[in-house]
Amino acid sequence: MISNELSQAIYNQLINGKVINKHRYNIKINQLGDNPLYTEIFTNFDDYRQLYRRINFDLVDEKNGFYFIRELSGGDANEVTIKIQALLIIIGRIITEKGYLFDVLTDYRAGISLEELSMAMSEERYADILHTCKLCLSNTIEKEIDNHLIARSIMFKNSRGHYVLSDAGAAFFSELSG
Repeated sequence: MISNELSQAIYNQLINGKVINKHRYNIKINQLGDNPLYTEIFTNFDDYRQLYRRINFDLVDEKNGFYFIRELSGGDANEVTIKIQALLIIIGRIITEKGYLFDVLTDYRAGISLEELSMAMSEERYADILHTCKLCLSNTIEKEIDNHLIARSIMFKNSRGHYVLSDAGAAFFSELSG
């Protein structure tokens, strides 16, 4: 049976372009834990899928541990999607070029600092990509990451202030390599 309280929280997140990850980060105790919103959808998936279809959305179950919605009549990639993908690809490239293991981006205790990202993204090759995707034209890289990745639950900041991929962010790279 669908929980009224949880379904309202789920709706608020999904309709605002966020994903619902299987895990959520608790900055107060510096731990990852189960996300009750994910569990609610998982337990009642058919009911939620039908509910969202009634309002012209497809509830997408990514087997990599997250849910999101998309309009049933929507097209493919839009400008926001392109910006998200560009940021993720650049961040992934920075990690590999620095010689870090990819786990740095997925370990909630590690992550990458804003300073490292800012330094790398100021390089001309990344600046060109960012500007082509209409990123960092009037905002800092921190603001762009916050607006496109943090706000959509694709990344989060850990207790050290470092950027870490959520389940959804990690799934993006799994798709690329799989």
